Amino acid sequence: MLDSVRGRLALWHTAILAVMLVAFATATDLWLERAAGRREDRFLEESTLAFRSNVLAELEEVPLDTAIQQALTEFRLANVTFLVVDSSGRTHGRPSPPGGVRHSSSPDADDLERATRTARRPSFITEGRGEEALRLFVLPTTLGAHRATIVGVESLADQQELLEDTRAGFLIAIPLGLLLAWLGGSALARRSLEPVSTMTTRAAEIGATSLHERLPVGNPRDELGRLATVFNDLLARRDAAFEQQRRFMADASHELRTPVAIMRGEADIALSLETRSLEDYRGALEVVRAEGRRLSRIVGDLFLLARADAGQQPLASRELYLDELVSDCVRAVRSLAVGRSVRVHCTMEPPTPAEVDRGDAEPPLYHAYRGDEELLRRLLVNLLDNAIKHAPAGSTVDVELVSDATGHRLRVTDHGPGIPPEARSHVFERFFRADAAHARDTQSETGGAGLGLAIARWVAEAHGGSLSLVTSRAGETVFESWLPRKTVTPAEQLVEA
Repeated sequence: MLDSVRGRLALWHTAILAVMLVAFATATDLWLERAAGRREDRFLEESTLAFRSNVLAELEEVPLDTAIQQALTEFRLANVTFLVVDSSGRTHGRPSPPGGVRHSSSPDADDLERATRTARRPSFITEGRGEEALRLFVLPTTLGAHRATIVGVESLADQQELLEDTRAGFLIAIPLGLLLAWLGGSALARRSLEPVSTMTTRAAEIGATSLHERLPVGNPRDELGRLATVFNDLLARRDAAFEQQRRFMADASHELRTPVAIMRGEADIALSLETRSLEDYRGALEVVRAEGRRLSRIVGDLFLLARADAGQQPLASRELYLDELVSDCVRAVRSLAVGRSVRVHCTMEPPTPAEVDRGDAEPPLYHAYRGDEELLRRLLVNLLDNAIKHAPAGSTVDVELVSDATGHRLRVTDHGPGIPPEARSHVFERFFRADAAHARDTQSETGGAGLGLAIARWVAEAHGGSLSLVTSRAGETVFESWLPRKTVTPAEQLVEA
């Protein structure tokens, strides 16, 4: 039972209630005992003073002995006995309680002598224990011209009986209350934790093929409801990740299968005849080489994305200048642009004169950056390759590098037909191609596999930046990458030199 949350909750609930009930019973018993004792003392004191007044009233007409006897005869109280010890040591009073009283209310001679001998002022004394206990109020006084001591004696049997009955009631009520608390706590815990059992059963039924299912949410505002909501959000993310993985595997299999099928087909054709011309073999080998390069690029891109997803693609950061990197990339794709009759125009904005006057920026140092040169080159080449593929013949692809105090903005603009509105939100997804006509462009640097923009965005984000589609309409499509500014200090520049 203690292995379950329900059992532990019920046990803790009962244990806390037990401590509270025991503390309450103890405090109640102490308070009741003191309250009953104060009440009995007050009653005994008032009764003794009333008896003294009665003796004084009788003493006006008769001698002391007669007055005491008459007062003892007339002044009777249940469970209370009055004794008078005169100056000669003689005791006047009833040796036993009145008829009908169940307990003795007269002290023995030794106790009475000790109480009257040591009393110098009114005081209370308890004699005996348990049901035989007596409470004495000793009142030294003057009766007329005589010194005397009046002793009021009351049995504590009724008070002890009341306390014992109360304690017996506690001994019965507390265990019964704890039993009811245990049963009620178990029922409440079972009812409160029933959603957890339901969620546990439902979660156990959810597998890789049923991630679309969700946990039931009873009350979304309580703790269990928020837990179920958070878990459902986790399932939604996992479902999206699995769906992306399945789509990725399907697309990757298709992309890898196509060049492999072409290579096998060319090899089978080349080997199908016993004799073929040198030109036929050469043509087959050229096709195999082109598809092999495309296959190699796809495998390299997949490997890069896989390492990036696993967090195992470190950045080989070094000091570089983005203006030089942009110039190198533009020269690298120039042959591809010439083959498509497209011009690439590059603009790199220098710092303002005010910034140069402050001494915090110089043209060569202003475009300084620290990052992975190979990955940044891949980002820019992918953007340029994508723009050249979609730019119409005779148009221009514009490359703009703008650096300011916050970072570097790199814009690539082509003047092609633009991206359809329904495809704009998917352009950075892996293996997505908005234009199937460029899917197998053998002249492309990325081979048209639909991985270029996905890799470019990851490179930007790995450097703490971003890559976004700024605008896309007929005649203009703009991709912009922003990289946070990371300058090279003069000391670092000397070290690099």
